[in-house]
Amino acid sequence: MKFINKFIGLPGGKSWTKSVFGASDVGRERSDNEDYFRIVPEKSLFIVADGMGGHNAGDIASLNASQLVDTYFSPHLIAKIQDDVDKIREAMVDSLLNAHREILRMARGSRNYEGMGCTIVASFIRGNALHLGHVGDARAYVCNNYGIKLLTEDHSFVMELVKKGKMTMEEARLSPLKNRLNQAIGASVNITPDYCLYPLEEGDRVLLCSDGLWDMLTDEQMLQTVMQDLPPKRICETLIDIANKAGGHDNITAVVFIYSGASPRDTKSGSDDEFMDTTGEYSFVFKE
Repeated sequence: MKFINKFIGLPGGKSWTKSVFGASDVGRERSDNEDYFRIVPEKSLFIVADGMGGHNAGDIASLNASQLVDTYFSPHLIAKIQDDVDKIREAMVDSLLNAHREILRMARGSRNYEGMGCTIVASFIRGNALHLGHVGDARAYVCNNYGIKLLTEDHSFVMELVKKGKMTMEEARLSPLKNRLNQAIGASVNITPDYCLYPLEEGDRVLLCSDGLWDMLTDEQMLQTVMQDLPPKRICETLIDIANKAGGHDNITAVVFIYSGASPRDTKSGSDDEFMDTTGEYSFVFKE
């Protein structure tokens, strides 16, 4: 697999650098990649956003929404909320609402941006607590020796049918209605972000991804791949390769991190030559 990459550093230190990785691929059928991901280890913040296909400027929406969430979690705010679950929940939800308002404002200010939107999932780690906020059908999974668990609930028409017992998760994944969303950043008048708190255990592997990944792989395929004895970089590459071989109908993005009992802010920085910059973002575009 040939790939073009841009490294923009990871100031969190050697151990965390080896425990998190993100990758994005245009897929087999799209000409542009409207997915975006952001890795900010010094904040323990990881984000995946998926610009909505067929809408204006989906790539602008996903990039800006991710940056807005990152900016919202300022060092001052993080110091203020500490480990207070209620305050973290409020911050997660408010960061997504703020991103939504700003994307709507941008869309109203330019015909080129009219109707733009994205789905998004953001994770924030404090101690062993994984805090998740999401809108749309970008997902978060946790994989371990017990299996794979979906931590987010899609804001979609088919997920409502699943909740009512009228459709299985696999039927929903294969349904032609699976892309009908109930809400998304910028693409709905009002949104209600979901929040989830999950206690991490040693060795847990967390996967954040766009629908271009989970739509192409079964849960068993994701579990088997994520649980391989490989570094996150190889896991992400393998997930994307499998998704492309299955059809690659959409842009494909994955962020994988392995919880080792120490958050990135607790690690000490490695040698300076490991990093090319300090903004805490990776961007990868894979090409055949």
